Amino acid sequence: MARLGINQRWLLKEALRRYTRFHQAEGKALTGAWTGLGTATEYAPVVQAGYMTVATSPNPGYMTWWRLTDKGAEIVQGWLDAGLTYETIESQRKAS
Repeated sequence: MARLGINQRWLLKEALRRYTRFHQAEGKALTGAWTGLGTATEYAPVVQAGYMTVATSPNPGYMTWWRLTDKGAEIVQGWLDAGLTYETIESQRKAS
């Protein structure tokens, strides 16, 4: 698995959290679900690494929806296979 930076790990875990909380039950593919919401600057670490791409029309200076690429979905799927869910991520964030 790729070595991720802190921001990349956080954004990909946020994608996993959104996917398992809102889209998994709908049967959406990891790469088809809108799993990130933020500015282009905020998502630059995962976009530049090829893990996520824009899901809607870019909206410079404003929040935009993002989705996983095949490369990003591979990492998130590994975490899903290991049992990570939105409950795990949300409980970790509350504890920090």
